[in-house]
Amino acid sequence: MPSIIVKPKNLKEIWKILPELPAKRKYLSGGTDLVASANNRLDDSGCWIDITDISDLRKITETKDKIFIGAGVKIAELKESKLVAKWLPALYSAVDKFASPSLRNMATLGGNAGTASPCGDGICALCSERAEIILEHFGKRRKVPLIDFFTGPKKTVLRKDELIIGFEMPKWTHSGVHLKLGPRTDFAISKAAVSICIELVKGKICSCSIALASVAPTIVMARKVSKFLETKSLTSETVEKASEIIKTEISPITDIRSEAEYRREITGILLQRALTALSN
Repeated sequence: MPSIIVKPKNLKEIWKILPELPAKRKYLSGGTDLVASANNRLDDSGCWIDITDISDLRKITETKDKIFIGAGVKIAELKESKLVAKWLPALYSAVDKFASPSLRNMATLGGNAGTASPCGDGICALCSERAEIILEHFGKRRKVPLIDFFTGPKKTVLRKDELIIGFEMPKWTHSGVHLKLGPRTDFAISKAAVSICIELVKGKICSCSIALASVAPTIVMARKVSKFLETKSLTSETVEKASEIIKTEISPITDIRSEAEYRREITGILLQRALTALSN
């Protein structure tokens, strides 16, 4: 554990005290990854900045055309939000598949993004919802498409001391679902996951967004199959063809959790199941 833990009351206080803190410092929110790393002596931070109670990071709000979710919102809180249920169906679907109930009560969306795991359920769903991530550094903010935020396993475009403020998603009329396959229902890292959002008009897909987890070094967008599906009706032939196309868009590896070819096959099957569910 670090020798210093500070707990600023608001964002302004973070930027005020930051220059006085040890050089090796990290932000602490839910702590489900950071505390575990410290317990296993994998974190050498001299200081943690506890942002758990900063109100600006705990909000879920809407404007005329966007939904905002603060980085400090707990995963479990997403299930209680009427805005998430109405406007972000893929993310809403992902909540019950995220880790275990106890972890959902602690883990945050900001932490899920900052960890940058290619297996992240929350960030996979957010990418399918066309999220932008909002970052702040000494009061100055920037937005990055969430899919471009990740550069590799556990790697992001975050600059030193930059803080994840939250996520913005466009409002659009669509249905969505998040499906994954793991060794167990709860408390399991996925072998493969598919998050999909589609807008149907008169039985045809007019807009489609598909994100994939656990099948590449980062979360990836299945752009080829999304383009194929647009203008199509969800017939059995279309669904079968889409499941074949998606296998060409991924680069899974063999590791302790699964084999590459199994991941490739199951990704196609998960897409079939997702499209079938949405067609009904």
